[in-house]
Amino acid sequence: MMDALMGFDPRRVAKFAGLGALFLFLCWQHVQATRIGYRVESTRREARALRSRVADLRLKVDETMAPAALAARANTKLGMIPATPSSLRSLAVNTAESGGLLPRLWARLPLVGPQRS
Repeated sequence: MMDALMGFDPRRVAKFAGLGALFLFLCWQHVQATRIGYRVESTRREARALRSRVADLRLKVDETMAPAALAARANTKLGMIPATPSSLRSLAVNTAESGGLLPRLWARLPLVGPQRS
């Protein structure tokens, strides 16, 4: 009887609670979408920066490994000079001894064992 006088209808209270819960859920959803949006944008910026760094490093590797740069560094830092044709030696292959099966198989074996991880 007291409820009827104060206007507390259970259906009305349930509707009000449902609308309140829906409003809170929509607010929470909006906040989460905003957080995810900021995180996505931050990740995109980071990815752009990393792509730029990779491009810079690839350019540096290409410049460092260029034949002219390698030759210049070998000459200045290590004192290396190109070999003259007279300093090259050519070893003749003895076909009589190298015709067996064992030398051919031995030549195919890897010099370094398989990599273990």
